Amino acid sequence: MASTSAPTHVTQSISDRKKSRELAEARQAGTVAPAVDVKSGQIINPHNPEFITKRPWYLGGGDVAGADGDAGPSLDHQADQRLDKDKIELSMSTADAEIRKQRKKFKEMQRKQKFAVGMWVEAMRSNKGPYRMCQITKISKKGTQFDLKYEDGTVERKVKFDKKKSSKLFSGDKKPRIKMVKSGSRTIQLDASVHGKETFDSKRDKYHGYDHESHTKMVEKVFNEREAIRKQMRNKEKAELAKQRSKDKASSKDEKKEKIASDSDSDLDSDVESDSDEEFVQKDEDDKVITSRLARQGGVGGAQMKVTARNLRIREDTAKYLRNLDVNSAFYDPKSRSMRDNPNPEVSPEEAQFVGDNFTRISGDAIKMAETQMFAWDAETKGIGEVHAQANPSQAELLNKKFKNKAAELKLKKKQAVLSKYGGEEYLDGTDGLADATEKGKKASTTTLAAERKTRYGVSMTPEEYNRDGRLVKGGQGKAKNIPQKSKYQEDVFINGHTTVWGSYFHVGAYAWGYADDHSLIRSSYCTGANGRKANDESNQLRYGTGAAGSAALAQAKALLKSMPKPKAGKSTLSASAPPSATMSKLYGEADESQLENLDKKKLKEALAKASKKDDDDGDDDRKRKYNSLGADADVTAEEMEAYRMKKGRSDDPMA
Repeated sequence: MASTSAPTHVTQSISDRKKSRELAEARQAGTVAPAVDVKSGQIINPHNPEFITKRPWYLGGGDVAGADGDAGPSLDHQADQRLDKDKIELSMSTADAEIRKQRKKFKEMQRKQKFAVGMWVEAMRSNKGPYRMCQITKISKKGTQFDLKYEDGTVERKVKFDKKKSSKLFSGDKKPRIKMVKSGSRTIQLDASVHGKETFDSKRDKYHGYDHESHTKMVEKVFNEREAIRKQMRNKEKAELAKQRSKDKASSKDEKKEKIASDSDSDLDSDVESDSDEEFVQKDEDDKVITSRLARQGGVGGAQMKVTARNLRIREDTAKYLRNLDVNSAFYDPKSRSMRDNPNPEVSPEEAQFVGDNFTRISGDAIKMAETQMFAWDAETKGIGEVHAQANPSQAELLNKKFKNKAAELKLKKKQAVLSKYGGEEYLDGTDGLADATEKGKKASTTTLAAERKTRYGVSMTPEEYNRDGRLVKGGQGKAKNIPQKSKYQEDVFINGHTTVWGSYFHVGAYAWGYADDHSLIRSSYCTGANGRKANDESNQLRYGTGAAGSAALAQAKALLKSMPKPKAGKSTLSASAPPSATMSKLYGEADESQLENLDKKKLKEALAKASKKDDDDGDDDRKRKYNSLGADADVTAEEMEAYRMKKGRSDDPMA
């Protein structure tokens, strides 16, 4: 219990402060007995800090016996200083039990239309609607006059209301001035002075004071009303069905009178009718069974139930994991029963029966949704505004549509600017390219343009489609027929201005293919026409001959003779009487037997030594080699030529 003395503060002198410090040090050292709590009789720990052991001055009292009415030192100020009545708190369970009692009491008062001070009710201010929440602050004149305090703080005094007289007005047009409200947290509250204070959790509990019984009754009431409507609709449907059946039976009897049917046919008709009746009767029950079965498979129903129903397959269908038994094929997820990739990518999509579950993501409206999402991301990146394809899909779709229309208009303006600058509008027909920027291209249709072009060019085309074995699949006239497959090579393709294909001409001398229009043997050459054909014939004749034996060598010799300069008079290095073979041998460095017999062996030996010494000098240091072009001999002797031939390496000869 806290002290009732007024708080006072006395400043200690220096000597008193010094004595108290020495006493505390002696108690800590153990030379002096520690202080004893005068109220509990327990020893006070001398090592406690002073701010713990010393009583604050604002609580009143003192630590010295006799000071301010206290008996001696104590740690009572560390205990709870509240009064006993303030220490009482209600737990959550106790508060809920009290709330239930209060609710039961309130319902009894509501049934008897009994008002009390502090009760929240609904009343019409100045007897004018609507009803407003207010609290009764005073009841007088035997419960017929009330003082009401509304939520906005206004107070209405001396409101006359007699519940006995007003009860008759419930069935009339006039409404009562004051009426009870439904039970709620504002109507039912615990009095802290009577029951105690609620705990922190109890006051802030979301469902504290929740009346589940009233809610259950309300749900049952709504369910019963809807069930009555459903029952009425089912009875109406059954009545209409019975009426329709009676009409069908009457019409069938009329037909039987006109036509004589066998007994077996009549029995069959009756069996069919009976089966259909049972089917209609059992329809609702079957629906319930299927729904319950799906709910059990899904676990908790809802989305899981839908997934279970979606992934069920018909037994006649081939399972996804049996499409391709290769272990390295598409992955099959057994939990979701999905195979996202194509199990047979080598099969064409037209012939494949299953191409994977991801096919649905790139077909239908999924592509439009992806385009809208990409537009929203691009718009946010470029700072156009907050466009969200999920939060506001209508706005995103509208902006995307406007953007596409504006882009098409800008593109059309560019095409119109090109036509206005360069002209040529009269030569355009169609709806592609620059043609869609013209007035004719805007109004033209594909069918009209096709008819005009057929009339203009006299062309008639019928599209036809064939499969791999050559059978007609689509288009054409008549029955399907087998057509031989085309070659895998390109046919009838003219390139570089040629009027004939490559391989239409063959030169025997060159033994090579060419073009028949200009006799060119180079595939990537351009067509040169008739003049080029003459030039190519002459060059091919000189280079390759006519194809006969020795014609190529003879043609080359003639070309060399033409290219040789003619010797001047008196200065010819070769004798006029020398045969052509000697001239050719000397020109190309080749020697025949007659020349080898006339060689001087001594000069040949010197030429070989000179060539060997030259090779050694060049191999030592190539940087010290002199320029031979300045000091080279004008003529080469036959012995030096033979030495060169003997020293020359022949990499192409395996026996050299």
